[in-house]
Amino acid sequence: MKHLITLFLLITASLHAADGKLIITYLNMPEHGLAVVVQTPGGKTWMIDTGHQSDKYDAGRDTIETFLKARGITQLYGIAISHPHGDHYGGAMWLLDHMPVKTFVDTGYAARGFSLAYNRIRQHAQERGAKYIAATEGDKLDFDPALTVEVLSPPKAMHNTDTDPAKISEHGLLNTNSLFQRMQHGKNVIFFPGDAYGTGQRYVLEKTPAEKLKASVVTAPHHGFNTHPEFAAATKPKFAIASCLDFYAGSEVPSPGEKLTKQFEPLGTQVFVTAWLGNIEITSDGVDVTAKTERKGK
Repeated sequence: MKHLITLFLLITASLHAADGKLIITYLNMPEHGLAVVVQTPGGKTWMIDTGHQSDKYDAGRDTIETFLKARGITQLYGIAISHPHGDHYGGAMWLLDHMPVKTFVDTGYAARGFSLAYNRIRQHAQERGAKYIAATEGDKLDFDPALTVEVLSPPKAMHNTDTDPAKISEHGLLNTNSLFQRMQHGKNVIFFPGDAYGTGQRYVLEKTPAEKLKASVVTAPHHGFNTHPEFAAATKPKFAIASCLDFYAGSEVPSPGEKLTKQFEPLGTQVFVTAWLGNIEITSDGVDVTAKTERKGK
């Protein structure tokens, strides 16, 4: 019986993926972070970032693997880590140890702020058999033949690595050099900017033709804490999504979800926040995008 149930799940997952649609799920997590499941039209599954890991919680074990298994997904075609901060790579080690991962992507960043902890994950991915790709501006990533995935930032030389440390913190440097991806499925464009700060967002705005900036879906840069008005106006998406907690005590932006709402709703954009709505599933048929949430919200 157990084998029949497993087979049913695998067949269902295959049929779901084979209908030519792109399904992107932003996972709600009890700790701050970002983990996005990308199920491609051709039936491949990628992770863009893998959430946080702490003494009590591992996003890979407690959230991502559970989600994947429930859908009969037993391997990952790839993991793309936007930048080496623990709220983005925390679940990667668990996933690498508990399921086949064919490809591991990051920017190849190795300058100030780069940690031994993240380097161990990068090395471990290769030891486990994953093909390693260091992707920077101008590169294209092979998610699926039906998708065009371009890297818009950082440049190969990276942003601000020679800047006086007094003018940019290690934290800011890592965020600024996030893997900034533009994914296109038919007419639909989805942005995954990681935690790109002002420099990263401005760089993309300056280097990318205006018509390529228009988007169907925008993943809020830096969880909604630092989305520049110019980027919001240039992309003017149908949906904007923030993966964040409801409230951050002591932060200059205590509610990034509320900040994002104020920035994007005047543009006609519908805003979704994982803390309010649970998992957020975006489906693209190549012409339009639709959204489904785990719960109704506040």
